[in-house]
Amino acid sequence: MDKKNKIFSEAVLNKTLKILGIVLLFLAVLFMASQFSDLWTKIINAVKAVLVPVVLAWLISLIIYPMIRLLEKRGVGPRGLSATIVYFGTVIILVVAVMYLAPFIGSQIVDFFDSDVPKITAYFQNDFRIDFPFGVDLYDWIAETISESTIIEDGISSIIDSITRSLSSTLMRLGIVLLILPVFLFYYLLDYELVNDSIRSIIPIKYEKDASELGHRLNRTVGAYVRGQLILMIAIGAVATIVYKLIGLKYFFVFGIIVGITNIIPYFGAIIAMVPVVAYAIITKDTGPNPVIVVMVNLVLQTIEGNIFQPVIMGKQLQIHPLLIIVSILFFGSLFGTLGVVFAAPIAATIRVLFAFYNEKKESIRAKEINAPPVSVWWKEKKFTIYSK
Repeated sequence: MDKKNKIFSEAVLNKTLKILGIVLLFLAVLFMASQFSDLWTKIINAVKAVLVPVVLAWLISLIIYPMIRLLEKRGVGPRGLSATIVYFGTVIILVVAVMYLAPFIGSQIVDFFDSDVPKITAYFQNDFRIDFPFGVDLYDWIAETISESTIIEDGISSIIDSITRSLSSTLMRLGIVLLILPVFLFYYLLDYELVNDSIRSIIPIKYEKDASELGHRLNRTVGAYVRGQLILMIAIGAVATIVYKLIGLKYFFVFGIIVGITNIIPYFGAIIAMVPVVAYAIITKDTGPNPVIVVMVNLVLQTIEGNIFQPVIMGKQLQIHPLLIIVSILFFGSLFGTLGVVFAAPIAATIRVLFAFYNEKKESIRAKEINAPPVSVWWKEKKFTIYSK
């Protein structure tokens, strides 16, 4: 059969028709789903309301549960006692940390608004005008144009309106999560194995072993990532605070905490943390450290974090491709907002484990098919050789 006839053969046409049928069916389903957009929005919001505290409880349990197991190995039991000790011990540590840090943070914030906000305003009115790279005349023209227009007022009013509209619903969702999460987390830790076994019981027996292995890998990999990220956040935040203090940066404590917290966001966290520090150093260059020194310090901190803290604390086994991290930040950030950005990396680690497990199972099945012994069968008085799977 020549190439032209092969293209228009019955098998090719049937396959093409099947593909077109599947595509049309998919488009029809999408069209029907779009007719119920309000219903889907409510369903998605309901799923998000349930999923956020569940995922948060799971991630926190990955940090706390190993300590419960350690107590049980030391003979501290039953589970209710060990879980209560670890749970309330963690709560006490957090409360003490907040009580210790809050006065420093509060005093520096109050000092910033009392003494530095007027300096920043004066800087943009005087020094920044003189140092404007395109000349004083262009600066005056821009400032006059902005003052005569309502761009700033409209922008501020729109921001305030959007914040006002979303503030009540955001605070309500946040309040519900804060109320549900501690209770949910405690009972989850109390019946950790029972909950996991109940989830596995839903899975068919044929896939129960694979599901158990996959769950074990997820808990081990994502747990190691979350625990390592927490240690890394504390370590880089403490180092940044000390270094900022040594170079004479005024609000070293607040800026150090910003560096530690934003380190949760891979790749973008370093840039986010550097912006307010460098901006403040430029504005207060006459009384504070040189902005160039501040930039160099931040670059050195990120070098230390990427080449020393990251390999030692996190381990090479948790390396995730940057493209997967960035896509996760964009996707889950748009889906869950700030929480999606913060927890994009653990979700990316979960995706990596799922793909690795899938590839391993696929290769295992392929290896069994290749190495399977031939089996002879008779059918219609003709002998065929097939491979058992």
